[in-house]
Parts: sequence; C-alpha cells; structure tokens
Amino acid sequence: MAGPDAAQGAARINQDARMYASVLSPDETVTSPLAPGRHAWVQCVTGTAEVNGLAIKTGDGVAVSDEREVVLRGTAPSGAELLLFDLA
Repeated sequence: MAGPDAAQGAARINQDARMYASVLSPDETVTSPLAPGRHAWVQCVTGTAEVNGLAIKTGDGVAVSDEREVVLRGTAPSGAELLLFDLA
C-alpha cells in the first residue's frame, strides 16, 4: 500500500517503512520475509488470525522482532483483514 519507492502503485512515503494489506480466508496463509535488523507491526482490522502462531482478534496489534518471517493465517469463519508494517 505504501513505501519509499512507490513501486507497483503504492503510495510514496519518506520513511524506511512499507505497508501491506491482506484479506485472508479461513486457514489461508501469507508469509512475508523479514530482513535482519527489521521489525514488523501487524494490526488486525477485522476477524481473527494468527501471527507466527499467536492468536489475535479485531483491534489487536502485534510487534514482531528477531524473526526471519511473519506468517499470517486467517482463523475467523468470515476471514480476517490485516495490515502489516515492515519497519526499520
């Protein structure tokens, strides 16, 4: 959705950060690599999901550090909407 290089239609921001959005069906999984020294923030907009195996629900946020990847999995019958921020 946003990043410093505005690639592939993303909004350009003047920060070393990228923002992604996912709509996951039940049991659908998305994996995002996390480079060494980078961190992630995952915000659950609607539904329920898991972030690297940790259960979250609407309104929850999760900080991720010292991991090689962020694994998101939808767990709600109606799916989940998630925002992922890749941060320096």
